Amino acid sequence: MTRIPRNSGRITACSMLAAALGSLSTPAIISSTGILGFMANETIAQSASSETRAKAATLRLMSKPVTLDVQDQPLEDILNYIVDVTGAELEPIYLDSLASTGMDPSTLLTLRVTNVAAISVLERVLKKTERIESIGEEYTWQFTDIGTIECGPKSVLNENARIELYDIADLIMAVPDFDNAPDFNISSSGGGGGGGGGGSSPFSGSSGDVDIESSAERSTRIITLIESSVEPDQWATAGGTGASLNVYGTSLVINAPDYIHRQIVGYDFWPARLHSVRNTPNGQSIRIKPDPSMRTKP
Repeated sequence: MTRIPRNSGRITACSMLAAALGSLSTPAIISSTGILGFMANETIAQSASSETRAKAATLRLMSKPVTLDVQDQPLEDILNYIVDVTGAELEPIYLDSLASTGMDPSTLLTLRVTNVAAISVLERVLKKTERIESIGEEYTWQFTDIGTIECGPKSVLNENARIELYDIADLIMAVPDFDNAPDFNISSSGGGGGGGGGGSSPFSGSSGDVDIESSAERSTRIITLIESSVEPDQWATAGGTGASLNVYGTSLVINAPDYIHRQIVGYDFWPARLHSVRNTPNGQSIRIKPDPSMRTKP
């Protein structure tokens, strides 16, 4: 499955799904997005858009290692600290007079981390806030279209959706596997010496017809895998408001917010050496590793 447009050597849904699905014979959890594919060593192609460059720059700032030891400190102060240390721009979604859904900036948190990437600290802060506030919402982060990071309830992040086209032609093309060839026995091939009698055929066993899964069936299995592995509750087919998926020819048309696209295809501008994949209740997600170049020199 290939995201359009894509440069060669970058995250592709094809490489990710191929690794996760194999021959599509077993339902598997999508493995690396965050998450479809493998990341190239380079950071950004020279032809990358200004939006991509802005996102890459923000993510690099958020890879800076952070040490934090706080007890009963307001959420707002902790997020402001992350901004001060990294220089990245965060847009927290707070509950206020204009927003009926959001995080309480005064929520008190206790947290201790040492030399952890700021983006991972942000995820931990959001998860702790989610558990403390317990408003029935899940909190996460995503990029805006100008490269900043907004964070807060998924229901609010869902309002900033975009449409992406994923080409799955290479995944739905079925290659026959002829694993039922007949047996060959040379001793059954007939007599040697003179007579004209015809011996029995050296082949035994029937090859039969090769059962090939149709493209439509393979497409359905890929769709089922994605919707069951990436934010299962957010898809329209499950009654969610976060994402919808349609098929156009050999492509999947997915309308979803950035945090869902991230789990499907990841970020094609982030080096493989600076990310890892971890399992979550909603599938798998990318963990950003600290960038050694961002470490403070003694």
